[in-house]
Amino acid sequence: MRKLAITVLVVVACSMSVLPITTAGAGADAGVRVVNFNILHGLFCAPETDGCQASDRVDLFAQQLEESKCPEIVGLQEVNIQIGKELDRIRKTVCDGEYKVVFGGKAQSSDTERVFTTLKVKSKKVLKLFGGFRTASRVVLSSPGVEVVLVVTHQDGDPETPSTTCRICKPPCKADLGVFDCQTDAAVDLTESVGGPKAFHVLMGDFNVDPTSARYQRIVAGGFIDSHLAAGNAECVEATGVNCTSGRDDKSVVALKDPAAKESQRIDFIFVKPPSACEPEFDTVDDSDGDGLGTGLFFPEPATDGPGGIVWVSDHTGVSADFTCE
Repeated sequence: MRKLAITVLVVVACSMSVLPITTAGAGADAGVRVVNFNILHGLFCAPETDGCQASDRVDLFAQQLEESKCPEIVGLQEVNIQIGKELDRIRKTVCDGEYKVVFGGKAQSSDTERVFTTLKVKSKKVLKLFGGFRTASRVVLSSPGVEVVLVVTHQDGDPETPSTTCRICKPPCKADLGVFDCQTDAAVDLTESVGGPKAFHVLMGDFNVDPTSARYQRIVAGGFIDSHLAAGNAECVEATGVNCTSGRDDKSVVALKDPAAKESQRIDFIFVKPPSACEPEFDTVDDSDGDGLGTGLFFPEPATDGPGGIVWVSDHTGVSADFTCE
Protein backbone atom coordinates (compact mmCIF):
# COMPACT_ATOMS: atom_id res chain seq x y z
CA MET A 1 0.00 0.00 0.00
CA ARG A 2 1.32 3.42 -0.97
CA LYS A 3 2.42 5.60 1.97
CA LEU A 4 2.79 9.22 0.93
CA ALA A 5 2.86 12.43 2.94
CA ILE A 6 1.49 15.91 2.52
CA THR A 7 2.57 18.94 4.51
CA VAL A 8 0.51 21.97 5.50
CA LEU A 9 2.45 24.79 7.17
CA VAL A 10 0.48 26.60 9.86
CA VAL A 11 1.86 29.65 11.65
CA VAL A 12 0.96 29.78 15.34
CA ALA A 13 0.61 33.45 16.27
CA CYS A 14 1.84 33.19 19.84
CA SER A 15 5.18 31.60 18.99
CA MET A 16 5.56 32.36 15.26
CA SER A 17 6.73 28.76 14.81
CA VAL A 18 5.91 26.62 11.82
CA LEU A 19 4.16 23.33 12.44
CA PRO A 20 4.39 20.52 9.87
CA ILE A 21 1.06 18.81 9.39
CA THR A 22 1.15 15.49 7.60
CA THR A 23 -1.70 13.55 6.08
CA ALA A 24 -1.95 10.74 3.56
CA GLY A 25 -1.70 12.10 0.06
CA ALA A 26 0.88 13.51 -2.28
CA GLY A 27 4.25 15.24 -2.15
CA ALA A 28 5.78 16.79 0.94
CA ASP A 29 5.33 20.38 -0.24
CA ALA A 30 1.57 20.12 -0.80
CA GLY A 31 -1.32 21.59 1.20
CA VAL A 32 -4.86 20.54 1.98
CA ARG A 33 -6.33 19.48 -1.37
CA VAL A 34 -10.07 19.59 -1.99
CA VAL A 35 -12.29 18.61 -4.93
CA ASN A 36 -15.92 19.70 -5.29
CA PHE A 37 -18.06 18.04 -7.96
CA ASN A 38 -21.70 17.75 -8.99
CA ILE A 39 -21.34 14.28 -10.49
CA LEU A 40 -24.78 14.16 -12.28
CA HIS A 41 -27.39 11.66 -11.10
CA GLY A 42 -28.48 10.88 -14.69
CA LEU A 43 -32.18 10.63 -13.89
CA PHE A 44 -33.18 12.70 -16.92
CA CYS A 45 -31.17 10.59 -19.34
CA ALA A 46 -32.86 8.09 -21.67
CA PRO A 47 -33.46 4.77 -19.86
CA GLU A 48 -31.49 2.80 -22.43
CA THR A 49 -28.35 4.84 -21.60
CA ASP A 50 -28.34 3.59 -17.99
CA GLY A 51 -28.11 7.00 -16.39
CA CYS A 52 -25.98 8.43 -19.21
CA GLN A 53 -23.51 5.55 -18.79
CA ALA A 54 -23.18 6.06 -15.03
CA SER A 55 -20.68 3.22 -14.64
CA ASP A 56 -18.37 4.61 -17.33
CA ARG A 57 -18.65 8.12 -15.95
CA VAL A 58 -17.71 7.03 -12.42
CA ASP A 59 -14.81 4.99 -13.80
CA LEU A 60 -13.52 8.12 -15.54
CA PHE A 61 -13.89 10.08 -12.31
CA ALA A 62 -11.85 7.43 -10.50
CA GLN A 63 -9.10 7.82 -13.11
CA GLN A 64 -9.10 11.57 -12.52
CA LEU A 65 -8.72 11.13 -8.77
CA GLU A 66 -5.74 8.85 -9.35
CA GLU A 67 -4.19 11.32 -11.79
CA SER A 68 -4.63 14.04 -9.14
CA LYS A 69 -2.67 11.93 -6.63
CA CYS A 70 -5.75 11.27 -4.52
CA PRO A 71 -6.86 14.60 -2.95
CA GLU A 72 -7.50 14.41 0.79
CA ILE A 73 -11.08 15.70 0.54
CA VAL A 74 -13.60 15.00 -2.25
CA GLY A 75 -17.15 16.33 -1.91
CA LEU A 76 -19.90 15.26 -4.31
CA GLN A 77 -23.49 16.28 -5.06
CA GLU A 78 -26.31 14.53 -6.97
CA VAL A 79 -25.48 11.13 -5.52
CA ASN A 80 -28.57 8.96 -6.01
CA ILE A 81 -28.92 5.21 -5.56
CA GLN A 82 -27.29 4.32 -8.89
CA ILE A 83 -24.36 6.74 -8.53
CA GLY A 84 -23.96 5.67 -4.90
CA LYS A 85 -23.55 2.03 -5.91
CA GLU A 86 -20.99 2.95 -8.55
CA LEU A 87 -19.04 5.03 -6.03
CA ASP A 88 -19.08 2.13 -3.56
CA ARG A 89 -17.66 -0.08 -6.30
CA ILE A 90 -14.73 2.15 -7.23
CA ARG A 91 -13.90 3.19 -3.65
CA LYS A 92 -12.53 -0.26 -2.92
CA THR A 93 -9.82 0.13 -5.53
CA VAL A 94 -9.29 3.82 -6.27
CA CYS A 95 -6.24 5.26 -4.47
CA ASP A 96 -5.46 1.83 -2.98
CA GLY A 97 -8.82 1.85 -1.16
CA GLU A 98 -7.58 4.49 1.31
CA TYR A 99 -10.66 6.73 1.11
CA LYS A 100 -13.17 6.71 3.94
CA VAL A 101 -16.78 7.39 2.94
CA VAL A 102 -18.90 9.95 4.76
CA PHE A 103 -22.68 10.16 4.20
CA GLY A 104 -22.62 6.76 2.53
CA GLY A 105 -25.30 4.11 2.67
CA LYS A 106 -28.44 4.05 0.57
CA ALA A 107 -29.23 7.46 -0.92
CA GLN A 108 -32.57 8.73 0.35
CA SER A 109 -33.25 11.00 -2.62
CA SER A 110 -32.01 11.75 -6.11
CA ASP A 111 -29.68 14.41 -4.76
CA THR A 112 -27.57 13.66 -1.70
CA GLU A 113 -24.03 14.62 -0.79
CA ARG A 114 -21.10 12.25 -0.28
CA VAL A 115 -17.54 12.82 0.91
CA PHE A 116 -14.41 10.75 0.27
CA THR A 117 -11.55 11.58 2.61
CA THR A 118 -8.21 10.29 3.85
CA LEU A 119 -8.47 12.43 7.01
CA LYS A 120 -9.87 11.42 10.39
CA VAL A 121 -13.64 11.88 10.69
CA LYS A 122 -14.60 13.52 13.99
CA SER A 123 -18.32 14.24 13.49
CA LYS A 124 -20.98 14.64 10.82
CA LYS A 125 -24.40 16.22 10.40
CA VAL A 126 -26.95 16.59 7.60
CA LEU A 127 -29.23 19.63 7.59
CA LYS A 128 -32.43 19.79 5.54
CA LEU A 129 -32.68 23.16 3.87
CA PHE A 130 -35.76 25.28 3.28
CA GLY A 131 -38.06 23.54 0.79
CA GLY A 132 -37.45 20.06 2.18
CA PHE A 133 -35.50 18.68 -0.80
CA ARG A 134 -32.05 20.27 -0.66
CA THR A 135 -29.53 19.51 2.08
CA ALA A 136 -26.22 20.69 3.46
CA SER A 137 -23.90 17.99 4.83
CA ARG A 138 -21.21 18.83 7.39
CA VAL A 139 -18.24 16.72 8.40
CA VAL A 140 -15.46 17.74 10.78
CA LEU A 141 -12.11 16.31 9.68
CA SER A 142 -8.71 16.35 11.31
CA SER A 143 -5.09 15.39 10.95
CA PRO A 144 -2.27 16.20 13.40
CA GLY A 145 -2.36 19.94 14.03
CA VAL A 146 -5.22 20.93 11.72
CA GLU A 147 -9.00 20.73 11.65
CA VAL A 148 -11.27 21.19 8.64
CA VAL A 149 -14.98 21.92 9.02
CA LEU A 150 -16.42 20.98 5.64
CA VAL A 151 -19.95 21.61 4.40
CA VAL A 152 -21.05 20.24 1.01
CA THR A 153 -24.36 21.43 -0.42
CA HIS A 154 -26.54 21.61 -3.53
CA GLN A 155 -28.95 24.54 -3.61
CA ASP A 156 -31.77 25.99 -5.66
CA GLY A 157 -30.99 28.94 -7.91
CA ASP A 158 -32.66 32.31 -7.75
CA PRO A 159 -35.97 32.19 -9.63
CA GLU A 160 -36.43 34.31 -12.75
CA THR A 161 -39.38 35.93 -11.02
CA PRO A 162 -38.32 37.08 -7.53
CA SER A 163 -39.89 34.89 -4.88
CA THR A 164 -41.91 36.07 -1.94
CA THR A 165 -40.01 36.81 1.22
CA CYS A 166 -39.41 33.97 3.62
CA ARG A 167 -41.83 35.04 6.33
CA ILE A 168 -41.85 31.62 7.98
CA CYS A 169 -38.07 31.23 7.93
CA LYS A 170 -36.32 30.97 11.27
CA PRO A 171 -32.85 32.25 12.20
CA PRO A 172 -30.22 32.27 10.81
CA CYS A 173 -32.53 32.98 7.86
CA LYS A 174 -34.03 36.45 7.54
CA ALA A 175 -37.72 36.99 6.98
CA ASP A 176 -37.15 39.89 4.59
CA LEU A 177 -35.09 37.82 2.11
CA GLY A 178 -36.21 35.34 -0.54
CA VAL A 179 -36.98 31.72 0.27
CA PHE A 180 -33.84 30.37 -1.40
CA ASP A 181 -31.65 32.90 0.39
CA CYS A 182 -32.43 30.80 3.43
CA GLN A 183 -30.66 27.78 1.91
CA THR A 184 -27.40 29.71 1.57
CA ASP A 185 -27.60 31.43 4.95
CA ALA A 186 -28.36 28.14 6.72
CA ALA A 187 -25.40 26.44 5.01
CA VAL A 188 -23.07 29.26 6.08
CA ASP A 189 -24.33 28.99 9.66
CA LEU A 190 -23.86 25.21 9.62
CA THR A 191 -20.25 25.73 8.52
CA GLU A 192 -19.39 28.38 11.08
CA SER A 193 -21.20 26.95 14.12
CA VAL A 194 -18.45 24.45 15.01
CA GLY A 195 -14.66 24.35 14.92
CA GLY A 196 -11.91 25.76 17.07
CA PRO A 197 -9.68 28.79 16.46
CA LYS A 198 -7.30 26.77 14.27
CA ALA A 199 -10.01 25.28 12.08
CA PHE A 200 -10.36 25.84 8.37
CA HIS A 201 -14.02 26.33 7.43
CA VAL A 202 -14.79 25.15 3.90
CA LEU A 203 -18.20 25.65 2.26
CA MET A 204 -18.59 24.17 -1.20
CA GLY A 205 -21.05 22.78 -3.68
CA ASP A 206 -23.36 23.62 -6.56
CA PHE A 207 -25.10 26.84 -5.52
CA ASN A 208 -26.98 27.41 -8.79
CA VAL A 209 -26.20 31.13 -8.58
CA ASP A 210 -23.25 32.98 -10.09
CA PRO A 211 -20.91 35.54 -8.48
CA THR A 212 -23.26 38.43 -9.34
CA SER A 213 -25.92 37.11 -6.94
CA ALA A 214 -26.57 38.63 -3.52
CA ARG A 215 -26.22 35.16 -2.01
CA TYR A 216 -22.65 34.80 -3.30
CA GLN A 217 -21.83 38.33 -2.18
CA ARG A 218 -23.02 37.63 1.39
CA ILE A 219 -20.76 34.58 1.60
CA VAL A 220 -17.61 36.48 0.63
CA ALA A 221 -18.60 39.51 2.72
CA GLY A 222 -18.68 37.14 5.70
CA GLY A 223 -14.99 36.32 5.33
CA PHE A 224 -15.10 33.32 3.01
CA ILE A 225 -12.60 33.35 0.15
CA ASP A 226 -13.58 32.25 -3.36
CA SER A 227 -10.62 29.94 -3.94
CA HIS A 228 -10.95 30.11 -7.74
CA LEU A 229 -10.38 33.87 -7.82
CA ALA A 230 -7.86 33.87 -4.97
CA ALA A 231 -5.60 31.60 -7.04
CA GLY A 232 -5.54 34.15 -9.85
CA ASN A 233 -8.06 32.50 -12.17
CA ALA A 234 -10.26 34.69 -14.34
CA GLU A 235 -14.05 34.80 -14.16
CA CYS A 236 -16.19 32.58 -16.39
CA VAL A 237 -16.54 33.70 -20.00
CA GLU A 238 -19.96 32.57 -21.22
CA ALA A 239 -19.12 32.89 -24.92
CA THR A 240 -16.17 30.51 -24.76
CA GLY A 241 -16.94 28.45 -21.66
CA VAL A 242 -13.50 29.21 -20.19
CA ASN A 243 -13.53 29.03 -16.37
CA CYS A 244 -17.22 28.04 -16.38
CA THR A 245 -18.59 25.06 -14.43
CA SER A 246 -22.11 24.42 -15.69
CA GLY A 247 -24.17 24.56 -18.87
CA ARG A 248 -23.79 21.24 -20.73
CA ASP A 249 -26.91 19.20 -21.44
CA ASP A 250 -27.79 17.06 -18.41
CA LYS A 251 -30.37 14.94 -20.24
CA SER A 252 -28.34 13.33 -23.01
CA VAL A 253 -25.27 11.14 -23.10
CA VAL A 254 -24.48 12.70 -26.47
CA ALA A 255 -23.26 15.87 -24.76
CA LEU A 256 -21.08 13.82 -22.42
CA LYS A 257 -19.37 12.28 -25.46
CA ASP A 258 -18.95 15.57 -27.29
CA PRO A 259 -15.51 17.19 -26.76
CA ALA A 260 -16.93 20.49 -28.01
CA ALA A 261 -19.78 20.64 -25.46
CA LYS A 262 -19.00 23.68 -23.33
CA GLU A 263 -20.10 25.20 -20.07
CA SER A 264 -21.56 28.71 -19.81
CA GLN A 265 -21.73 29.81 -16.16
CA ARG A 266 -19.79 29.51 -12.89
CA ILE A 267 -22.05 28.26 -10.12
CA ASP A 268 -19.84 25.67 -8.38
CA PHE A 269 -17.55 27.02 -5.68
CA ILE A 270 -15.07 26.14 -2.94
CA PHE A 271 -15.19 28.88 -0.31
CA VAL A 272 -12.46 28.83 2.35
CA LYS A 273 -12.48 30.70 5.66
CA PRO A 274 -9.04 30.24 7.24
CA PRO A 275 -8.12 30.56 10.92
CA SER A 276 -7.46 34.12 12.06
CA ALA A 277 -3.72 33.44 12.39
CA CYS A 278 -3.50 32.11 8.84
CA GLU A 279 -2.62 33.93 5.66
CA PRO A 280 -3.85 31.38 3.09
CA GLU A 281 -1.87 30.68 -0.04
CA PHE A 282 -3.59 28.96 -2.96
CA ASP A 283 -1.64 26.88 -5.43
CA THR A 284 -2.05 27.92 -9.05
CA VAL A 285 -4.30 26.06 -11.44
CA ASP A 286 -1.28 24.54 -13.18
CA ASP A 287 -0.20 22.85 -9.91
CA SER A 288 3.00 24.80 -9.34
CA ASP A 289 3.85 22.81 -6.20
CA GLY A 290 3.61 19.49 -8.06
CA ASP A 291 1.32 17.67 -5.63
CA GLY A 292 -1.14 16.61 -8.32
CA LEU A 293 -3.80 19.27 -7.89
CA GLY A 294 -4.04 23.02 -8.41
CA THR A 295 -6.75 25.56 -7.59
CA GLY A 296 -9.31 26.15 -10.33
CA LEU A 297 -11.30 23.86 -12.57
CA PHE A 298 -10.97 20.09 -12.12
CA PHE A 299 -10.24 18.40 -15.49
CA PRO A 300 -11.77 21.12 -17.70
CA GLU A 301 -10.50 19.47 -20.89
CA PRO A 302 -12.28 16.50 -22.51
CA ALA A 303 -10.88 13.08 -21.77
CA THR A 304 -9.30 11.02 -24.51
CA ASP A 305 -10.09 7.31 -24.73
CA GLY A 306 -12.54 7.62 -21.84
CA PRO A 307 -14.51 4.52 -20.78
CA GLY A 308 -17.36 3.86 -23.18
CA GLY A 309 -16.48 6.94 -25.21
CA ILE A 310 -17.26 9.31 -22.31
CA VAL A 311 -15.27 12.54 -22.37
CA TRP A 312 -17.07 14.42 -19.57
CA VAL A 313 -17.97 12.83 -16.22
CA SER A 314 -20.88 15.22 -15.75
CA ASP A 315 -22.77 18.17 -17.16
CA HIS A 316 -20.78 20.13 -14.56
CA THR A 317 -17.05 20.71 -14.41
CA GLY A 318 -15.64 20.13 -10.95
CA VAL A 319 -13.55 22.65 -9.03
CA SER A 320 -10.49 22.09 -6.87
CA ALA A 321 -8.47 23.94 -4.26
CA ASP A 322 -4.98 23.37 -2.86
CA PHE A 323 -4.15 25.71 0.00
CA THR A 324 -1.60 26.19 2.76
CA CYS A 325 -1.12 28.58 5.65
CA GLU A 326 1.83 30.93 5.60
